[in-house]
Amino acid sequence: MGDLSNFLQKHKRSFPIGLSGKTGMGYILTGGISPLSRSKGLAIDQIMEIKGLWGNGKEFHLTRPNRKKESILEWKALCGAAIFLGVITKVKLRTQPLRPILSWTANLSFSQLSECIKQAESWPNALSFQWIWGDNIFAHAVGEVVNSNHEAIIINLLEKLPFTSNRIIKKVNNMTSLPHLKLAHKKDNNTYHSEVIGLLGPAWQNNNLKVLKVIKDLIDNRPNKSCYIASQQLGGLTNSKEIDTSFVHRDAIWKPWINGAWEAHDQAKRNITLKWMENSWNNLEFICPGVHLAQIHPHLPWHQKELSSAFQDWLPKLQAIKAIYDPKNVMPTLK
Repeated sequence: MGDLSNFLQKHKRSFPIGLSGKTGMGYILTGGISPLSRSKGLAIDQIMEIKGLWGNGKEFHLTRPNRKKESILEWKALCGAAIFLGVITKVKLRTQPLRPILSWTANLSFSQLSECIKQAESWPNALSFQWIWGDNIFAHAVGEVVNSNHEAIIINLLEKLPFTSNRIIKKVNNMTSLPHLKLAHKKDNNTYHSEVIGLLGPAWQNNNLKVLKVIKDLIDNRPNKSCYIASQQLGGLTNSKEIDTSFVHRDAIWKPWINGAWEAHDQAKRNITLKWMENSWNNLEFICPGVHLAQIHPHLPWHQKELSSAFQDWLPKLQAIKAIYDPKNVMPTLK
């Protein structure tokens, strides 16, 4: 995605890539949540054509359906669940004009994070808020600048955000120039393995403090300093249902994700970390009942639960489509 962004910059165009420029096509096909998604929509909403081979070996070439016509089930299935159905060889993507981006970063206290989330939930679509919580809380707000008047509005909103230290507001040319959302601590020389569970849910509103107290307790009891909980903001155009896709959580406002890590080849520490991740999921499910399948875990016992939480009522029809186009389960399982 970083290469795509840099290529498009030469042509004064942009694409809503995510928080990491290192991800590939999987970022787009699993939904694609960007700091610019509130004003641009999800990455799958930018797909105009898609080519590939079903699990049964047959080729397909689908064009984005007209919303006025009947929904194309195959299109809906591939946009958000392609990994279970076939191999994608080519996509045609819609791009947008390249505009400057305002970036606000700062370290926060518990109460300041609560206030930032409260403010962010009333922001215009041009702004989004994300944060990561490990030893400390690091936050990042991102806004695209349309013109000078618009820039003044965004800066005014950013100036209202509280912070403890290291506040920086700067303007960058594209998404690859944004600061990374990562832990501040330095890792040791060991190799670490990790898993990630991405959750989805509505605005926290009056549950704000309750949710953050749950997260604080989970962070206080994490197995090691490489484990963390982070979140990014949706809403705006991500709530659009113009075209049916397998990203069914169109009402989602927050995507918290749980990152569990452990020293490679240490099975005991792996088990402890996975248990912490599952406990974190269970404790946050009351406010974030959905799952974003940017990562899949067919090798873990919670695979069936994450499928159900990701696709909800759409899952049985998705399984029926898989039975037609991937009857031998060449691709990852949907059960």
